[in-house]
Amino acid sequence: MLKISHIEVYLNLPEKPLLLDVRSEGEFNQGHIPGAISFPILNNEERKLVGTCYKQKGHKEAVLLGYELVGPKFRSYLTHAYKHFEGQKIFIHCWRGGLRSRIMANLLSSAGFDVTVISGGYKTYRTVVLDFLNSKLHLHVLGGFTGCGKTEVLKELESAGAQVIDIEQLASHKGSAFGALGLPQQPTQEQFENNIHAHCFQFNFEKPIWVEDESRLIGKLQVPPGIYLGIRNGFVYFLDYTFEDRLAHIVEEYGTFGVETLIETTLKLKKRMGDLLNRQAIESLHSGDMMAWATLVLKHYDKQYQFGFSKRTEGKSEKISLKRDSLINYLNSISSKSIN
Repeated sequence: MLKISHIEVYLNLPEKPLLLDVRSEGEFNQGHIPGAISFPILNNEERKLVGTCYKQKGHKEAVLLGYELVGPKFRSYLTHAYKHFEGQKIFIHCWRGGLRSRIMANLLSSAGFDVTVISGGYKTYRTVVLDFLNSKLHLHVLGGFTGCGKTEVLKELESAGAQVIDIEQLASHKGSAFGALGLPQQPTQEQFENNIHAHCFQFNFEKPIWVEDESRLIGKLQVPPGIYLGIRNGFVYFLDYTFEDRLAHIVEEYGTFGVETLIETTLKLKKRMGDLLNRQAIESLHSGDMMAWATLVLKHYDKQYQFGFSKRTEGKSEKISLKRDSLINYLNSISSKSIN
């Protein structure tokens, strides 16, 4: 008899066993449980054939076709499993914990593997993720104008043991029109949500959780509702540094990118900056004046951030202009306290 377990059991295991996702590669790429290995029992085309058969001829014919397609591949599945999975405890899931996962689980079990099927499959996992991301989160927000080093401060806090949700890292985007430069392709919205849940799953929610002040959209991705509301309603620790310091930070961060890349990206700001300022910024790039370009872009983003910040509840922020070491010590002292 197959062993069956709920997704919460798997997620709460301190050391995760091998997790095989037997859905098609297309389903896996759209979104998967972080750490899972794609081991499709039906590939994209085969899944499509079975689905069409089910609609046209019904359940029995679809099951027969499924076995017809996967039966000849049993040997290859086992060969791969003996080579890569032998001696490991295995959890398996498909979309709903149905036929695909059970066929693979039965096959591997008959070959001597220790296999557990996740009941409800990936669908149940997504329910867990969305329930969490729609819940109200109490967040400590690190704010400040562009170039004040919020991301670097978050990383230092995390290194010191603080609980941090680095949305920009998880989204593979820094939030601005220039946010994709030098970063890998963004994940799908579904995978972005899965990654956030996996990152936060073991957090102690009685202790502060830090996050950077973000808008609703980060690149092509939407910040999940619970986190976005937590950002908008949270207390903001506003890093208050001079325009000159922030300007130097922007030039250092983006000065390594080619002029044509910066021009192409700056053009995306034309509608919001206005034609004149946008043209001046591009002319600065053409003439090699990075400081003039960064000044125009930074002033544009300052106006954008000031507008968003002005909508926050009065009295729920604190300006901080401490030097880095003192700043980290101060924020760490806050991290050590329980939330009242």
